[in-house]
Amino acid sequence: MLYYRALYDGDHADIFPRAKSVGADKRMKWHRKSLREWEQKHETIQTNHPYIVANFSCLVAEVPADLINRALGNVSADIEQGSELEFVSAVVSASKVNEKIWMAVSQQQVDGAIAYRVRRNERGRVWFEWLFADRFLPHDDEQGADIAWIEEWGEEGSKKRFLRVERQMLTDTGLHVQQLAFKMESDTVNEKVDAQAYGEEHGVDVPEDVELVGVNELLCGSVPNEETLGSPRGRSALRNVDVLQEEINWTITRDSIVFEKHGKPKLAIPRALWDTVAGQNQKHYGQRFVRNADLEVVSYDEKNGAVPMYITWDAKTQHSFDHVTRLIRYMLAVSKTSLQAAGLEEAKGDSGVALLYLWIQSVIKAEAVQSKFDAALKAAIRKCIILENVLGGQNLEVKDPVVEWGDMLPRAESERDREEMEKYAAGVQSLETTVRRIHPDWSEKAIEDEIKKIQDEQAAAGTLNPTFAQPPRVTV
Repeated sequence: MLYYRALYDGDHADIFPRAKSVGADKRMKWHRKSLREWEQKHETIQTNHPYIVANFSCLVAEVPADLINRALGNVSADIEQGSELEFVSAVVSASKVNEKIWMAVSQQQVDGAIAYRVRRNERGRVWFEWLFADRFLPHDDEQGADIAWIEEWGEEGSKKRFLRVERQMLTDTGLHVQQLAFKMESDTVNEKVDAQAYGEEHGVDVPEDVELVGVNELLCGSVPNEETLGSPRGRSALRNVDVLQEEINWTITRDSIVFEKHGKPKLAIPRALWDTVAGQNQKHYGQRFVRNADLEVVSYDEKNGAVPMYITWDAKTQHSFDHVTRLIRYMLAVSKTSLQAAGLEEAKGDSGVALLYLWIQSVIKAEAVQSKFDAALKAAIRKCIILENVLGGQNLEVKDPVVEWGDMLPRAESERDREEMEKYAAGVQSLETTVRRIHPDWSEKAIEDEIKKIQDEQAAAGTLNPTFAQPPRVTV
């Protein structure tokens, strides 16, 4: 996971081997042995050539996150009114579902999975939070899970490390939640310490162990990405693009080095002038060579025309650019990302349907990820209801909430409104759903008021009598 996170963040100089050889170069340099004697030696010098990173890996993870973030709509209880609706609304607000969905999807794509757990504080606030997948360790018997993380205390250089674990295990009576703490030496886990004493010593709020009677499911879970029988915990969406990404970086870096070496003007001097300066250096130093300093002042020879000139080099790099484009296309193909997402092809459609077919590859991938997060959001909020019933003494109905999903791709408002009105006119969609989809940014109060106005106008229109509605006849 750390490797794929570095790949996503653009820290390619730390993970790709050829990046380390860019800034160093072996060259022949002259060294003075004595007053008149010089020798050549191989030296590794710093060339200051930068390793250029064109990070297309982040695009692979962020395109599904962008599409799902745009599609997520309202999350509420599956009832019109009541305490369940108020509680689910409070959980959604406290968990910041809409604000954190982009972060959760992109991290799930990078790591191959993301975890979540349900929380409740002393003030009765209930929410769920997203966690790194490497902190979630399910038990082999599927009857429990550990959520583990490392805490450090002390000054830099003398920090003490501790492993914290929240262990959830299903028992015959319910769910047992236990807090554990262990000392660590570097990356080695040592003896166990008392969790409450650890919390008091370092000022950490460590919950007490608790037995949740009647709870028959874990209050945590994970959302894997493209899991297989061999990788049941999920696989990173970046698993096949690292070699292509490294080749893209290296090709662009190599072109920049060529420009750096040959793009600057070079001083060209006649052969006779070079022989003259080299002969003088041989007399003085015993070797034939020419330095830049030797040409600052030169004599003019009318016969040989000793006039230095500057020349420039015109590099032909079209084939390199074509090679980079091919590599990017390969990367997008193996990662199921549309070319339009990378800007390699025009992404304009005459209608929402035409735009959908241009982005169809990315949309299909995003819809598969969306189905996993739809189930995860429902499970997390349902677990919040279970926790509130046990610890808060409530009697809320335990069931999945309603998660509304809209279009992943933008459409013209006129096209969207026309489709929604046609559904309502055909009787396959309610008035409330129609108003909610046409005005997704309205509050619940505004939606209720708009529905009432429409119903009142429809009722008034139905009571009109055409006989009395016509104006009286007048004979002139």
